[in-house]
Amino acid sequence: MALTLEIVTPERRVAQLTCDEVRAPGALGGFGIRPNHASFMSALEPGQLTVVTGGREEQYSVSGGFLQVDSDRVIVLAEAAERREEIDVERAKRALTESTERLRSLTEQDPTHAAEAARVRRAAARIQIGSR
Repeated sequence: MALTLEIVTPERRVAQLTCDEVRAPGALGGFGIRPNHASFMSALEPGQLTVVTGGREEQYSVSGGFLQVDSDRVIVLAEAAERREEIDVERAKRALTESTERLRSLTEQDPTHAAEAARVRRAAARIQIGSR
């Protein structure tokens, strides 16, 4: 048995493949999915999505979003997602610096604080995944 995985963003289909396991950064903590997993849906945090096929791991950066499991089919809907090899680490470092500076100037009550904090988490995740 295997899983069918599809990773989709508003701009493109990032991946469509068959795999043995998916590990995801859930909003309430990381989790793994293998064949015959119960159906469910989860919000995702920015972080690393790992796909295991035949003992080989492939990493993707996801910006958050949602993951749905149903009948050995896993669908990831993310605002942004990219394979580790696609990540421009230098660009992610610049984005982290810029977002961190903007975040420092905001209070938690500022309406843009949450969005800026999410940008910081996305950039940090991209750096961590892309630097491996």
